[in-house]
Amino acid sequence: MCSPDTIVVQDIETPVEEKKKQLPGSSVWETFFSWGVYYLHINPVMKIIYYIITLLIFSLMKESMDIPHFEILTGKQSVLNKMFVKKGWGITCVVFVLYQLVSLTLHTKWKASLKKLLVRAVATTFFFFIWCAVIFQLIENYTQACTYRNIRFELTKKECHNKADHVYHSFDISGHSYLLTYCVLIMMEESKEIVYFLCLRRYLRGAHEDTVEEVSLPVLEAKEAKRMTLRLTILSPIVVIVFMCVVLLCLLWDFMLIVTTIYYHTFLEKVIGTTLAVSMWYMLYRRSFLCIFRYNIFNS
Repeated sequence: MCSPDTIVVQDIETPVEEKKKQLPGSSVWETFFSWGVYYLHINPVMKIIYYIITLLIFSLMKESMDIPHFEILTGKQSVLNKMFVKKGWGITCVVFVLYQLVSLTLHTKWKASLKKLLVRAVATTFFFFIWCAVIFQLIENYTQACTYRNIRFELTKKECHNKADHVYHSFDISGHSYLLTYCVLIMMEESKEIVYFLCLRRYLRGAHEDTVEEVSLPVLEAKEAKRMTLRLTILSPIVVIVFMCVVLLCLLWDFMLIVTTIYYHTFLEKVIGTTLAVSMWYMLYRRSFLCIFRYNIFNS
């Protein structure tokens, strides 16, 4: 079977006998690529369990001890927060759409794949915007209060913070917990295209029997196979580079999620943000898209 666990080893490397003669071992690039495939193809249930455990452990640490900030990495004004997380969905969307667009050229039915990609990009963007930019903000505005010596003042968040000894309160659902969990789960789904890419390479090399049931490889005549092989040869470096960008971005989001869990928001605010992100991922990728893409309009 051409699964993520076996594809990388068998596809990228040469046969065992040739490998002993030609290569003493896998290069750093091949090893990192293989690890990236494993990392992004962890069972989503296991990934969600990991998020729940880290949320519990680090939230408990936050409540029980004073953990110092490393402003360059964990502060609100850090480069990671201002340049990446604040623009997190835009960066995520650009990277996974670019990755899919490059991969589309390796499909014979690329128009059908493009339609599905457009639907996924629009739907995932909508559910990021509606929660993070609209609903979370409305809840915070509705529950906000600015107090001074137990006297409540009708001040905005910015105005309250600018006044000495004034305390700002609100129920601020963690947009970072939602965004970062949502982005990683979506990129895990979108990165599954790498399985098609690796299986196609083996298929064009003659390993027709070594495919995955979920991967539908094209049946190509000799001339078509030659054209596809040439196209694959040209695009392979680009596919691999963009895929590694997906891996690195997921690693960054996982790190920033740990930072959010340790330093910001209450436990309940983080739980709600994370739960909503998992729910949206499940609704879209495990329910809605599977139903929508059954219609003929998305398969022609």
